[in-house]
Amino acid sequence: MNFQRCVLPISVLLLCFPHASHSATKKGCSLNIFRNPNEKLLPLFAYNNSRDFSFIVPEHGHINLNHGDGITLSCPGRKNSLPATKSNSGYATCIQGTTLKISKNSFDFDELLCERSVQSEVQKTEVSCGNRRGKIMNIGHQVTESYFRTLFEVCYDEEEGTTLYTMHTVNGKEIKYASKTSERPTFSTSGLGPRISANVAYKKAFQKSTFNRLLGSAQAAERYITSKSFLARGHLSPDADFLFASSQFTTYYYINTSPQWQVINGANWVSLENAIRRTAEHYQDTFTIITGTYDILKLPDDDGNEISIFLVSKNKLPVPKFIWKIIYHEDSRKGIALVSLNNPFINKITQDLILCEDICEQSGWASDKWMNTTRGYVYCCDINEFTRTVRSVPRINVSGLLTGILS
Repeated sequence: MNFQRCVLPISVLLLCFPHASHSATKKGCSLNIFRNPNEKLLPLFAYNNSRDFSFIVPEHGHINLNHGDGITLSCPGRKNSLPATKSNSGYATCIQGTTLKISKNSFDFDELLCERSVQSEVQKTEVSCGNRRGKIMNIGHQVTESYFRTLFEVCYDEEEGTTLYTMHTVNGKEIKYASKTSERPTFSTSGLGPRISANVAYKKAFQKSTFNRLLGSAQAAERYITSKSFLARGHLSPDADFLFASSQFTTYYYINTSPQWQVINGANWVSLENAIRRTAEHYQDTFTIITGTYDILKLPDDDGNEISIFLVSKNKLPVPKFIWKIIYHEDSRKGIALVSLNNPFINKITQDLILCEDICEQSGWASDKWMNTTRGYVYCCDINEFTRTVRSVPRINVSGLLTGILS
């Protein structure tokens, strides 16, 4: 799997030109993207100033330009601007080293910062998804009045207030050099359905009250919700899968989360995310990642009755029984589905928890720690078998199994 194209497979995503043709000569420029102390203020970078906006994929964390080559710098967002031009964008040409020229003025690359962090937005569409249960929402940047740059897609069901899946890509060649910023923006409620108060639903006190109402007693609620046991905002498309700090910040939307037990979110789910990035890096290619939810978690009340769990009244914001990921390589049409049980309270794996034949062992995706039910039991599925049960998965053409590097 060794290819140079990097057209992202999501229908409206940006086109990224290969960086090999832009490698710098000794008299050119090499711009280090991720060592700027004000990295969160960096603009978006494109290779030309045409309407195509071919956004840059850095090469080992650098933008390399020949002398005289130009890049467009964009600072999307209300009340945002590039001070060097006093507008939302500017066209800079390489002089040498880290020196760029805008109009007649020269600037060091580290000086070319936006007034504020690049602002992302949610673009709602009428495109159906998730077996017609949801609508596609694009998350990205409004670069100009007529051009929206999509970073990833969300299939969202407004009626239930649940995200069916998200879809993004991981660049295996560059993920090693991705931003390591510790900046964490607050989660945005933009895109949420009516009366979906997710910002309240994730508070522990509110969850305890909700469980009390659902399960019928404070005693039952306290079996599940404590200072260490609660439902967290589980990222679906995780920030660490994106290269730029500005791209990582775009993942902080409630519609890009699902209720996930914190003990799972911080354990085997993180391990699963890391395994996907390591696999992409191993193959040195770009992979499509689809992350989604399936079914509704049920927990027993004091009488042993199985109760469906929702975090918002009137059966809104359901807690999923399963959270899954598909990693897919478009050119070879190989992939695999990884399924996480979103229930740390199970004592044994019963048939209703199994959506497919577990193929972790024979596919190189086996991990001993994934067998721990209290930290989030994980198993692997052939994608075609998986999608016969989980109908909300977007259609992808799979003809082979993607081998992992875990076993």
